[in-house]
Amino acid sequence: MLDDDDDDDDDAQRIIRRRRLNRDRISTENHLFNDYFSDNPTFSGDYFRKRYRMSRSLFLRIAYAITNYTAEPLPGYFKFFEQRYDCTHRLGFNNYQKCTSAIRQLAYGIAPDAFDEYLHMGRQTSSDCLENCCKCIVYLISTQYLRKPTGDEVRRLHAKHSEMNGFPGMLGSLDCMHWAWKNYPVVWQGHYTRTIHEGPTIFLEAVASYD
Repeated sequence: MLDDDDDDDDDAQRIIRRRRLNRDRISTENHLFNDYFSDNPTFSGDYFRKRYRMSRSLFLRIAYAITNYTAEPLPGYFKFFEQRYDCTHRLGFNNYQKCTSAIRQLAYGIAPDAFDEYLHMGRQTSSDCLENCCKCIVYLISTQYLRKPTGDEVRRLHAKHSEMNGFPGMLGSLDCMHWAWKNYPVVWQGHYTRTIHEGPTIFLEAVASYD
């Protein structure tokens, strides 16, 4: 007869296997391509802009820039978008699928596994897509867009604002407003409620140049 210690040892030696779903990546790849990226897509450009929050040309520019960046040494987050075979010799997701997952998460602000039924992409892979895509974009455009203006650019903006708006010395126009937040999480209500507004609001701040 086995005692309690023997039972505990047997439980500790059991192998816990992770449940594996047979996601059809190739079929999903073809489905996504036919829906949005073929010569005669199922959903036209206005549908694309609505669901991606950008034009198809801008999406393709981002996907192309990430895939074709070839500087050495290549950062690891660029290597993530290479389509490779996994340990079971199954072809992985391509860059369109990965960029779609990342940009739709940003566009809709939803959980990583929300598009599992459409993209057949698990939660961890979707989270990795979002993280690596953001790192790639920042790496690619930081020197051109995510920087402070130079002295010449500041003088040009000052002159243009003075010419067009009659406000000398103005570098940018700052606009602040509160947007009513209808479907807010109840647990966050106290953080986003102000006495001067009815219900929770989100504070939007935007800076625009003369154009």
